[in-house]
Amino acid sequence: MKFKDLDEQTKEYLYTTLNNYANSLGGKNFFLQLIEDMKKEKENPLLNKSSAFHYSKGRVSWNKKIYKDTLVLLYETMRLEEKDSNFFESLKPKTKKNTINMMKTLKPVTIEIKPKDDEQTEGFSLCIIDSTDEENIKISLLFKSIFFYNINFAKDALSYKKSV
Repeated sequence: MKFKDLDEQTKEYLYTTLNNYANSLGGKNFFLQLIEDMKKEKENPLLNKSSAFHYSKGRVSWNKKIYKDTLVLLYETMRLEEKDSNFFESLKPKTKKNTINMMKTLKPVTIEIKPKDDEQTEGFSLCIIDSTDEENIKISLLFKSIFFYNINFAKDALSYKKSV
């Protein structure tokens, strides 16, 4: 997904939220370092058995172990969701059931990101599944932008200027 393809309201939301996240880690460079360090890993950091990932400026931890098959299904669901927001209706019954189970499994997972120097900055937490709208549960755009999208997506979001 490209940042420029998003609507203005979503761009504004990402700009505000990601800048708040960056400030809670000590600045934009600390935030971008987190994303770069995760991208350097051979295996997705979310698969760590200890439910933690240490990066050069801090620590990422989550409250529930995530298995490879769940992460693969999450990634596939994310791709389908980007192509068609109503993809859920076109899924085969077994795939639909697996997707629902994956969403239920990941819904309570909270990811905490804390900097090493937590005296001046507090870090932040986010959820994998965005369930703010009970009718339309989906994968959190914030989660995708940090863990899956290219670093340029985050850079564009952090430097977004509202067009007049």
